[in-house]
Amino acid sequence: MIRTAPRRLAAGLTAGLLAATLVAPGVAMAAPRTDSVPACLMRPLPLPPGGSLAWDAMFVDPAGRFIVGTGRRATDQGQESLLLRWDGPRVTVLTRSPGLLVAVNRHGVLIGDSSTSTGNRPWRYRDGRVEWLPLPPTGIGGYVTAVNSRGDIVGYGGYLEEPVTLRWPVDRPDTVEVLEPGGLPVAVLDDGTIVGEVPGEEDRSSNGAGVGGAGGRGVAPPPVAWVRRPDGRVDRLTAPGAVKSTVSAARGNWAVGQVDDTADGQYEQMVRWDLRTGVATPVRPGLDYVTGVNAAGSLLAGPVVDHLDHRVPLRNATSDPVTRIATGAIADDGLVVGIAAGPEVSFPVRWSGC
Repeated sequence: MIRTAPRRLAAGLTAGLLAATLVAPGVAMAAPRTDSVPACLMRPLPLPPGGSLAWDAMFVDPAGRFIVGTGRRATDQGQESLLLRWDGPRVTVLTRSPGLLVAVNRHGVLIGDSSTSTGNRPWRYRDGRVEWLPLPPTGIGGYVTAVNSRGDIVGYGGYLEEPVTLRWPVDRPDTVEVLEPGGLPVAVLDDGTIVGEVPGEEDRSSNGAGVGGAGGRGVAPPPVAWVRRPDGRVDRLTAPGAVKSTVSAARGNWAVGQVDDTADGQYEQMVRWDLRTGVATPVRPGLDYVTGVNAAGSLLAGPVVDHLDHRVPLRNATSDPVTRIATGAIADDGLVVGIAAGPEVSFPVRWSGC
């Protein structure tokens, strides 16, 4: 799940922009294959005794081992919110949920955040216990958005009008760093690369041409997607002719988002970026939104997985009446997790090998 908020764009973002093309050299834009492709089937996941599923997002780690979600259980004091983890066919109640669950890494570390009387507070679950993450010295609240395999966590803090990019490095416990550019990081990769975005209305820089220069003329510049390399260099994610860009997910060498050639219109083109080169390749029409991408560049888009050369529909294979599904995440092996619901029931599900 990705939450967006207005962000501030650092002046350094305009330097070192990536060279990108809308169509990668040698890539043919044939129509996506949907026939003769075996569709992956939905299978329900078990719930703990006396437990039910909360209607929150489900998550899976990149390796496809750990599936996590939030459940509920009735107690004498009322409904108790639980953190649930599936390891293969087994479901475990980890602990009482301290708040909103956001992500899980390949080692089973969970991250999330919680609303408290003093502001929003991020947390991490590891080694059997919940740990509250430190906040910046200014005392601003914090939200987490992603965790990598090492355990590095990224997120943002501050007021919605001007939040800052935050990182909690795993090798420096009890430390939180404020990074440039400001904005919302949507992913932190295993090598430390961070991918994020900042909406243009918060960019008031007048340094250089392009979106920064527009701010100097009193014109709200368009949104900008960016990638921050491990050495601190920040590159813009864009495409030829595009004046605004937004990113929704990233994994491995891939990021997915949208670009447009007008500053005030609706986004017209969804693209995959190859983060090694900055090349943006159009995603074939037919997808309204994307909730995830894996290391192979496969996109999770509602009830469809969009691979580079074909699409696979997600099918229902349960005996319960299912009227809607909400897909949450996709692993590198094609495992998809989500929630299925009927008139009187909702339960966690997975689709294997998609």
